[in-house]
Amino acid sequence: MPRLEGRPRGHVFYNAGRVRIPGNGKERNPINDRIIQRRENQTMKNKIAFVAVGQAGGNIGQLFEQKGYNVLYINTSQEDLDTLEKAKFKYHIPNGEGCNKDRRKAKQLVIDDFDQIAAEIETKIKSELIFVIFASGGGTGSGAGPMLADLLIDDGKTIGAMTIIPNPEESVKSHMNSYECFSELTQIPGLASCFILDNSNGDKLELNSRFVEDFCSFLDIPEKHKSVKGNIDKAEIIETLKAHGMAVVTRQKAQESAEVIKAIHNTPFAPIEGDRAVKYITASLSGNVRMADLEKDLGTPIDTFQTFNDENTICCVSGLNYPQARLDIVYNKVSENKEAIKKNLAATHESTMKKDVNFLDDLEPEKKPATEKKPLSRRNIMSKYL
Repeated sequence: MPRLEGRPRGHVFYNAGRVRIPGNGKERNPINDRIIQRRENQTMKNKIAFVAVGQAGGNIGQLFEQKGYNVLYINTSQEDLDTLEKAKFKYHIPNGEGCNKDRRKAKQLVIDDFDQIAAEIETKIKSELIFVIFASGGGTGSGAGPMLADLLIDDGKTIGAMTIIPNPEESVKSHMNSYECFSELTQIPGLASCFILDNSNGDKLELNSRFVEDFCSFLDIPEKHKSVKGNIDKAEIIETLKAHGMAVVTRQKAQESAEVIKAIHNTPFAPIEGDRAVKYITASLSGNVRMADLEKDLGTPIDTFQTFNDENTICCVSGLNYPQARLDIVYNKVSENKEAIKKNLAATHESTMKKDVNFLDDLEPEKKPATEKKPLSRRNIMSKYL
C-alpha cells in the first residue's frame, strides 16, 4: 500500500474503511470495532427480555419490568391486562375474553393471531434471548405458552421458558393442564433453559419474588463481581441460560459449600432429579465455597464458569433433566381422581325424572310421521324458552 505524501512513518491513515495500527502493520475495520465495542457495552438488560403470557406470567413479568427489563404482556383477558397499570407493552389477543383453563381455546386464539403476535414481539422485544413466562396449570398461559415458544424458535429466535407447577391442593383440572403442558414443553428440541417454579414450596407471590431477585442477581454478575482470580462475562451467562433442560438459580449468604448445596436443593423450583445430569455450573463464590464441592454433589458438567465476591454465593445450574419425579406427582393427582370425576360427570347427564306425568298425550290422535327436521339454530333453541 503506498504511503501518503507528507505523513510521517507510523502515522495512522485510512484506506477503504480500514485502520493501520502504528508499528505492527495490522489493519482493523473501525466500523467493526465500533460494533464490537457497542456489544461489549450492552448490559444484560439489552440481551435478555421476557414475554409474559396469562395472569400468572404477568405477575412475574411485572417484577422483571420493575428491575428494568423489557417485558411484553400477552393475554386473552383484557381485564387481566388492565391490572398491569404500569406495564409499557401490552397486547390483547383479539376475540379473547379469557380461556377459563381451556388450553385448546388458547391455542386456537394464538394460531389465529400469530402473525400479529410475532410482529408485536419483533418490534417491542429486541434481545438475544427471550424467556416466555406462563403457568402450566391455567388456560391462556398453559395452552399458549409452549406453542408460542415453539413458533418463535421456528421463527429463528432463541427462546427459554419460565413456568409454574400448581400446588397439590389446586384442582384436578389445573394438574391435568399442567401435565399436558409439560408433555408439549419437554418435546421442544430447540428450547433454551426452563426455570420451573413449584408452588408446593410456599406462598406463590413470595416464590415469584425470590426467583426474580436471585435471577437478576445472577444476570448482574459480569458487571458487579470482579476478581483477580477470574471473572464471568456476559457471553458465559448467556451460554449457561441457552442450555436445554431445567435450570435453577440461588443466592445465599453462605460461607461453606454445604450451605450452598443445601440451598440449591431447597430453591423455589421443582426438585432436581438424582441422575447427576448437568451441563453448566456458573457461580460467583464467596467464603469457603468451592466449585469442586458443587460438582461432587450435582455431577460433572460440560463446563464451569466462576468468579468470586465477599458477600453472597450466586449459582445457576443448567442443562438438568426435567423433574420427572415431580411431574409424576402431577400425573398421579389426575389419575387418582379420574374415575370419580368421570362418574360424577356421567351422573349429571342421567335423568331421574319420570316420563309418564302427561297422560293427556295418550288421548291425542296418532300423528303422522314428521318429515326430517333441520337442526335448530341457536335462535330457535333460545325461542323455546322465551
